[in-house]
Amino acid sequence: MIGRLYILVFALFGSLSTLAHHNPGYYFDMRERVVHTDATAVSYTPVNPHGRLVYTMADESGDVKEWVAELPANNMMRRYGAVGGEINPGDKLTLMGNPGRDGVTMLRVTHVLLPDGKVVTFYAPQGSATAEDLKASSASQH
Repeated sequence: MIGRLYILVFALFGSLSTLAHHNPGYYFDMRERVVHTDATAVSYTPVNPHGRLVYTMADESGDVKEWVAELPANNMMRRYGAVGGEINPGDKLTLMGNPGRDGVTMLRVTHVLLPDGKVVTFYAPQGSATAEDLKASSASQH
């Protein structure tokens, strides 16, 4: 009986750390969605457990800030249609996603408009209306 209790307690608390790691709401404001037009890629690392895109963009006052974007794991990115070589340093991108909490310059990317005009959608239904919104936002900024 005590052995079963240990197993139950371990299963309960062991799973909590897994849920905590995969809860994006801890780091990102999931109620808010922002679009970053004219972002310039600095580096792109499609790795596990999360891909990373570092980019720069000017804020409202014109100061250039460096942002870190969280992307899905490399195998998930392939499922979404990204194979790893789409983004290179210096590429101009438009990004949509959930901003970091408390003013942290992080973004959980939901959509990327690539330099070739392709929109890759992460964490959202493929072909969602927001992908078209992303293209429209990018076009209106140029």
